Amino acid sequence: MLFIYRVLPIGGIETFFLRMAKERYKKGLATTILLLSDPNDSNQALLMEMKKYSNVVFFFDIFYKIPIVSKYFPLLALIRKRALSKMLSNVDHVHTFKGMHALLAHRLLSISSREKIPITIGFYHYISYVWGGDHVAYHEKINRKFVFNYLPKESLLFFSNGNRDFHTNLLGLDFKRSQTFRLGVIDKKIVEISGRLEHVLKVAAVGRLVEFKTYNIFILDVIKKLVDSGIFVRLDIYGEGPLASEMQKKIDFLNLNEFVYLRGEFQYEKFDNIISNYDLFIGSGTAIIQASSLGVPAIVGIENETTPVTYGFFSNVHMYEYNLKGLKLDVYEIFDLIVEYTELSVDQRYQLKLDHVNCAKNFTNQSCQNALDKCKSIEMPRDTFYQNYVKYEISRAVDQLLIFINPMHPFNTKFKKFNNR
Repeated sequence: MLFIYRVLPIGGIETFFLRMAKERYKKGLATTILLLSDPNDSNQALLMEMKKYSNVVFFFDIFYKIPIVSKYFPLLALIRKRALSKMLSNVDHVHTFKGMHALLAHRLLSISSREKIPITIGFYHYISYVWGGDHVAYHEKINRKFVFNYLPKESLLFFSNGNRDFHTNLLGLDFKRSQTFRLGVIDKKIVEISGRLEHVLKVAAVGRLVEFKTYNIFILDVIKKLVDSGIFVRLDIYGEGPLASEMQKKIDFLNLNEFVYLRGEFQYEKFDNIISNYDLFIGSGTAIIQASSLGVPAIVGIENETTPVTYGFFSNVHMYEYNLKGLKLDVYEIFDLIVEYTELSVDQRYQLKLDHVNCAKNFTNQSCQNALDKCKSIEMPRDTFYQNYVKYEISRAVDQLLIFINPMHPFNTKFKKFNNR
């Protein structure tokens, strides 16, 4: 199996790739990951872990070194055919995250005359291929044409029924043959839980501090309200990203420096040891699943939500696309939910923790890897997807410049449409 990705920071998708590589390693299955970046661009601890369980290949290993082109325009790069053949020698399935990566997979397989190897693409965020509607650049239209019109529907991995239904309703396409198996997040394990609550309520959040994770901003107002209500609380936020400076300014403005701490990133393998010491978790993505598996009650952070509300505890909504705004589910004030949690009896808190442990079992790495491995039997189209890659890469380069200089570019405003859903 081959993953194609740009770089490995600490994040849900990146750690998912690592978990799948580990699971495949246990079963004696080969995994390769092609990174379109320099080694120093990745989180070094994560990269070292990935190298233990997979063959890590960088762009310069299979592309001839042409300044700028090799690293930034992979669809135009000249290929080292012998190196490419070696990289693909144990590959029976290519999995990608972006449309451009899927196109690169198609190009590499065509050059090596291995077009029958199936390509799959993961819908890791629900607006990755629908933002901007028809108002997107040429290269992005090609990405979507390749994903929705060329790839077999079985190649589209939505990871939940809710995400598939969202795209069906929005695009009017038939995705019945697309796949909805759940992401692998945890290994089967035994954890010790207790319903006791210490004097200080310890709350954690883990993940990239990026725009669509709006709960990282409004949780600060919730903490302020809890403090003003006389509840002893501490919030530790783990992660880095462009939202960090805005969050720190708000922490200073609300005088929360004694109650809220931006802890930065931690090594992924330390997740269980660190987060198991908390009373509550707030978040989305894969981190909320891993926290739940430790018996830490997890409040769902609704992405792009602008008010401090939630669908409730993860154990009650794990069967849905739980971080998606606009679900037809009841919503609750996060402040009220936390206050009610502090008022539960020891037995009630124990049961809530046990519910989280049990629901997280739906997201085991074992079951996900088994489903992912079956994708190697997907039958690819017999015809080739022809594309002018020069025109494509020129469009992509120009669009990147426009994204940088124009704050109203559809990419920069992609969440606003969905904030108002």
